[in-house]
This record gives sequence, structure tokens and C-alpha cells, in this order.
Amino acid sequence: MAKKETVAGTLGVVVGLCLVCAIVVATASVQLRPLQKASKDADIQRNILMVSGFENVTDVAQTFKDNIEARVVNIESGEFVDEDPASYDFEASKFDQKRSFKLAKADDKAGIQRMTHNSPVYFVRNAEGKVETIVLPIQGYGLWGIMYGFLALEADAVTVKSINFFKHFETPGLGGEIQNPKWTATWSGKALPLDVVKSGAEGNQHKVDGLSGATLTSNGVDHTVDFWTGDKAFGPFLAKVSKGELN
Repeated sequence: MAKKETVAGTLGVVVGLCLVCAIVVATASVQLRPLQKASKDADIQRNILMVSGFENVTDVAQTFKDNIEARVVNIESGEFVDEDPASYDFEASKFDQKRSFKLAKADDKAGIQRMTHNSPVYFVRNAEGKVETIVLPIQGYGLWGIMYGFLALEADAVTVKSINFFKHFETPGLGGEIQNPKWTATWSGKALPLDVVKSGAEGNQHKVDGLSGATLTSNGVDHTVDFWTGDKAFGPFLAKVSKGELN
């Protein structure tokens, strides 16, 4: 005679199966976490290298180690502080209450709400040890969410070398063109302070043409660069660099 199924028995099987699946998923998540972090770190390093002028890199970690100097700067003072640059997560660290603060609405041009007290910055030096490129991490709100990127400046801390957005949520073919090399190339040689305008930037050292059909994204980029190169962010640091006060 076949054994009669019961509701309790069925529920027991379902609960047991769910527990087993939960354990498997949790275990996999813990085991994969170091690999996920390594992959994320490599992607950040690759993008820093790209904005610094290193392209088609095969060994990202070694090239980064050989060419990029990472330091941490106090946002308020513009001075270097003794912290590990690798301990910063550009997406998550600003939510750490001990390491960050809430921006006043009037100061929050980039629409990021919070920022860290200190931030990593990156340098490329020549054979004589002099700074050739300064790379600043930047982030700001576009049309659909936060855009994460890097702004590379020449040694004078004023002239733009390149800009690179490595993560965003903008519309493909419109705001998503912030990653288009043809557009980012128009930033090269421009000088701070910068304005992203609808048109007419050609020949003007302090203006960049915005993206066609993506006014809100272009405005977001404008506010982002303005904020991070201004007094509330890297402004004090850039002022010290331009005066030769930091080595």
C-alpha cells in the first residue's frame, strides 16, 4: 500500500530543500567574495591606467604597480594623510558613517548626498620623479543614477588630460555616450574651470560641448566636474599641487 502524502510532509521537504539551497548560495557567496573583489579592483586599476594614457595593457596589476602612485588626501585641508588607498570603495565607502559625512544641499552640486572625509588620488611620474599626471576619482548624478569616473589632469593641476566614466546608468546611445572615446577626446587640453555647454565650445579652452540629445546627462557631468574640482572637494588639494607644495 502506497504511503499517503501529508501537508506536513510536503512542507518539510520544501523547507529542507530551501535550507540546503540557502546554505549552498551562502557558501558560494563567501567563497567567491575574494574573487569578486579582485575583479573589481582590477577593473578600477584598468580604468585609472586608461585615463592616465596607458592603453592595451595586458598585465593590469603589474602595470599599475610600476606606473601609478596612489595616495590619500584629506578633502578639507588638501594635505596627504596616512591611509591605505586600497581600503576605499568608490561606491560603498561614502556610506560608512565613520569615514564620511552628509553634504549640505547647497553644497551638493553633484547630487551624491554623502562623501568621504578623505579620498584616494593617483599620480604618474616621469623618470626624474616629477608628476606628469594627476588622477581624481569623481562621481555625480546623471539622468538615472550615479556616474562613476576618473578625471586626469596635467602636472599643472589645471589642464585636462582625459576623462573616463567606468560605471553609469545612462541611456545607451544618448547619455551613455559619456563613454564614447570621440566625446571624451574633446576634453583633452581644456582647462579648469570647465563648463559643459550645448554647443559652441570649439576654440574655448574652458568649455566642452555636451552630448546631443542628453541634456540632463551633460548637466550631470558638468555639475560633477565642477563639484570635484571645487572648494568642497579637491580644490584645496589642486591649489597646493599647482603651487608645488605637495610632492
